[in-house]
Amino acid sequence: MILSPQQQRVVEQLLPVAQIATDGSREGMAIMPRCHSLIVAPSGVGKSHVARVISNILSVPSLVLNVGSWVLLSHKSETWTWTHIVDWLANLQFGGVLVLDEIDKCAGGSEWSNYLRLEIHSLLDSVIDTTIPIPNQLNDFLLGNPWSESPDQSATQVRGGLEKVLRERVMVIGCGAWQSAWRGNARQMGFSNGGTENLPESPSRAQILASIEPELRQRFRNAIIFMHPMSKADYFCVAKSIEKIIPHHVLPAWTHLVEDAIQQAVESTLGMRVFEELLLQAMVMSRDVPIMKRVTFHEPILPII
Repeated sequence: MILSPQQQRVVEQLLPVAQIATDGSREGMAIMPRCHSLIVAPSGVGKSHVARVISNILSVPSLVLNVGSWVLLSHKSETWTWTHIVDWLANLQFGGVLVLDEIDKCAGGSEWSNYLRLEIHSLLDSVIDTTIPIPNQLNDFLLGNPWSESPDQSATQVRGGLEKVLRERVMVIGCGAWQSAWRGNARQMGFSNGGTENLPESPSRAQILASIEPELRQRFRNAIIFMHPMSKADYFCVAKSIEKIIPHHVLPAWTHLVEDAIQQAVESTLGMRVFEELLLQAMVMSRDVPIMKRVTFHEPILPII
């Protein structure tokens, strides 16, 4: 998978922790090593991408949940987010990586965010709430699942087995921007025309910690990983890696567009998404014949009303 130099460093930093979290090393320990990790970075630098790469390297399943669209247990009209978590845990044969994207969205004083915090805290504490129904068919997973001693267990015992999986075989990676830390550390630059622009600087560790709710922070490792906005060198390094794998007929257009695209990405902090848009633009430019000229219309084209 394509990684920027910064993403590569983060993967290397998290990989040993993820391996311990998912390979069974923690099974039966009286004190659980604290493996849940927090990545703080502005949008676009590839926080959740890093988490997916780690799961791919370890060959374990990943589940990515966007906290901003979390469905609470009290919301009866939709499938609860916990339902997806329980199903995922039930199908784990070894270990897994659970990604809580936009975990900073659980901050705030609304009723939704208050309930959301409680549900996320339970997840990070490896507790499956007793109000979460355990479907009868989950007993089936115990037949071939290494967490079970008996295939015929009550819902309470199944819940306990799933909590054991969550506690001993799952690494949770929380990803958030914590924009308040960036806004509080912005500086203004003046230009000759009298305008100003707010440019974010990397917040200090103290500023980051002050932005994160203490009850949430204490459920993760103290070693918070901070990722900076992508630099021009990062963009060019990723672009060189992509050039090696894109189709040859697209390469001339890519080469023609890449420098201007990267400059725009730096100015607008677009992050990794710039390469997805750039690749599409290069593929469009690489067409020998415009699409409209290839189409033969057998009937008159009616005007659009």
